[in-house]
Amino acid sequence: MKHAQPLLLRRVLLTAGLFVAMIAAPAYAESARPVLLVGFQDQTLPETVAASKVLEGAPYEVQWVTLTGPAAQLAVLYSKAIDIGHIGDTSLIIEQGKAKEEWTAASVPLQIIAGWRTADKKYPPIVTVARVASSVESLADAKGHSWAHNFGGYNYLQFVLSLLKAGLTEKEIEAVRLPDNTTSAAAFNAGKVDLFSGGTLSVVDAIEAGKAKILVNSDELDIPALNVFTARGDVLRDPIKKAQIADFLSRLKAYWAWYPSHEAEIEAIFVEKLKQTPQRARYVTAFQQSCFVALDDALVQREQRIADVLLKSGVIGKKIDVGVEFNLQHGGCRAALT
Repeated sequence: MKHAQPLLLRRVLLTAGLFVAMIAAPAYAESARPVLLVGFQDQTLPETVAASKVLEGAPYEVQWVTLTGPAAQLAVLYSKAIDIGHIGDTSLIIEQGKAKEEWTAASVPLQIIAGWRTADKKYPPIVTVARVASSVESLADAKGHSWAHNFGGYNYLQFVLSLLKAGLTEKEIEAVRLPDNTTSAAAFNAGKVDLFSGGTLSVVDAIEAGKAKILVNSDELDIPALNVFTARGDVLRDPIKKAQIADFLSRLKAYWAWYPSHEAEIEAIFVEKLKQTPQRARYVTAFQQSCFVALDDALVQREQRIADVLLKSGVIGKKIDVGVEFNLQHGGCRAALT
């Protein structure tokens, strides 16, 4: 499984391409109202947003498109089959760092328009964990062990920065690169690999059961670890689409305000509609209580430091300006895209 990324990524992109072919044409034709197509990586947000009713009365219809993993989201964004995609805050650093053409304010193909993460410090968004049975007690013990992760986004950054903190290179471990967080977590939970870097929720059951140990979390590595919505530059330059997106983000602010007083209802949705266990539904409900954070100069500076680390470590091959990746008009829960 070592060095499997190119083939697996091609499979992800092929799957995304086939999906686009199936959904792109009928999506607009079936609605009497204008359509805003929003990609998301699972059904948690679409189901709970529907329950909150914040989208009722919107002058457009939101159609959610489920695509697992950042690679699939980005592929479908580039194909213009969705307007907004759900990725991690560092995904565009890797995209820009590997792009052949320079990204400028006038030519940037994708921009982050909103970001959020859990506010509870008990729930770090990303972790690097080891199976207790592997006898890996610290990052330094990872040498020679199998380590699952997925390429792109902040999960990959967690893997890279964990390696750097351990003082190891990828050649000194058995790197198991899989297409998305779900697949890599499944390999870890099944005991197929010794370490995992990715979403906490994916391995929380193993942690709670004492089968896995957290070695380092994203906060300790100074990773902002935001879930973000990103839109293409041409969409943001379209005044009609931009107005739809601004209204959509404003309604999501109302959703975040609705969330804390409806936790029991949300847990029931996760159990009944998404078939989660009651225990997992409680974790997910607590973990996903969030709020938009400000996309400001301070955040850009943190992201620029990450880009510089990735350049130094050879993950990206050129110096980039991270600032062009962010639409700084969105000021968190106190404002919306203007």
